[in-house]
Amino acid sequence: MKLRIPALLAVLVVALTGCGEGEKQPSSGGSSIKASPSAAHRAIVPDLVGKTYQEAKSQLDSLDYRARIVGADGEQPWQRETVPDESVVIISTSPASGGFSGNEYVDVKVNISEKDFLAGVKAKAAAAAVADAEAGIATRYTYTCGGVGQSREYTTFKDVWVGINYKDGGTACSIKVLGIPLSSKTELLPSEMKLVAAVAAKGVKISTPGSTLERIMNLCAKLDSAYTELATTIESQAESEMALTVCPDAPHAAVLRNTVSNPRIVDGTMIVGQTMEPGTWKTKPGVKGCYWSRNTGGGDIVANDFVDFAPDGVSVIVSSGEGFKSSNCGTWTKIG
Repeated sequence: MKLRIPALLAVLVVALTGCGEGEKQPSSGGSSIKASPSAAHRAIVPDLVGKTYQEAKSQLDSLDYRARIVGADGEQPWQRETVPDESVVIISTSPASGGFSGNEYVDVKVNISEKDFLAGVKAKAAAAAVADAEAGIATRYTYTCGGVGQSREYTTFKDVWVGINYKDGGTACSIKVLGIPLSSKTELLPSEMKLVAAVAAKGVKISTPGSTLERIMNLCAKLDSAYTELATTIESQAESEMALTVCPDAPHAAVLRNTVSNPRIVDGTMIVGQTMEPGTWKTKPGVKGCYWSRNTGGGDIVANDFVDFAPDGVSVIVSSGEGFKSSNCGTWTKIG
């Protein structure tokens, strides 16, 4: 019995020692688990003042921040659908540089309001459209010339010059812009309005800009068979002058230049300075039964005469602001 007791104790000691070591394993393994970084941690906000929005956004994206745009007037954040371009520049941030945000956003205040930016984008698009139209102005118009059964369509006035309708002695062509009659066109290009404005500067009253432009472009395409008889007003002279700036190489340019340099009027009632130029006017030789009168603005007769027969023609000097009337005198040409 004495020999068995020590052996039993030894077995118990071994058993107890093994159980203790088995319990320590989980404790040792648990000590290797590390805590995860705080989800609220954010990087320091960099200095973004003076950078474009695109540059600032790229820098904030790299720091896991999201840029929220605030306009220069302190308005509510811009809509996400609005995409700033390089004209949008940062003027301040919240938080300021050196600080950090407690959330994912950094407010970036920019140099322009969203409303003004969008208006600018619209204006740029409109300007680009006008520039494209100006670049293609040579083929902007379509000319339909000729009578029934002989009409042809041309894309430029130079095409008209070599077409079968140029010397047909008929009427002028009809002109369209993108399928719309030019006389009905209300929105003209800047270069087109410049021509119309130049005509108005000559004292011509413009009722429809499109109609004035149509006559100018038609003078480039071809002349009406009665042009030399009808081109007898300040309006005709001004429009012929503008046509020469558009098509100085027209085959009929000499006729246009003659209209500009030798103003004419025919029988009718004129306002000096508006529908006829002031100066000295003379009829053709051999007029018979010609009556003319000069009147004040109020209607009083300044001078008048009835000429039964004038082999050398009749001469009259008129001044701005007067009214001038002639009957059975034919064509008057300005000679001085």
